[in-house]
Amino acid sequence: MTAYLRNPLTYVWAFLAAITIASWSIGRGHGVAYHIDAAITIGVLLIASVKAQLVIRYFMEVRSAPRWLKRTTYGWNIALLFLLLWIYSQSL
Repeated sequence: MTAYLRNPLTYVWAFLAAITIASWSIGRGHGVAYHIDAAITIGVLLIASVKAQLVIRYFMEVRSAPRWLKRTTYGWNIALLFLLLWIYSQSL
């Protein structure tokens, strides 16, 4: 059991689980069906971007990859986030 607690992946996994619960509680609409709020949507997209980056870094072994691969994955994640935010802003 102590081996699991010493492993940094355990903490990353716990953080991912916590922010998944947080994004679910933010995005569930607080009882209002189909209520779209820009701040909630942007918050959920930001949380999703953080989650994607953590999964890429820790569970796809990019943390020990060459620098060009790290920069490419970070750039892809940021570009995707901005693209999604731009598409969302166009629908408002």
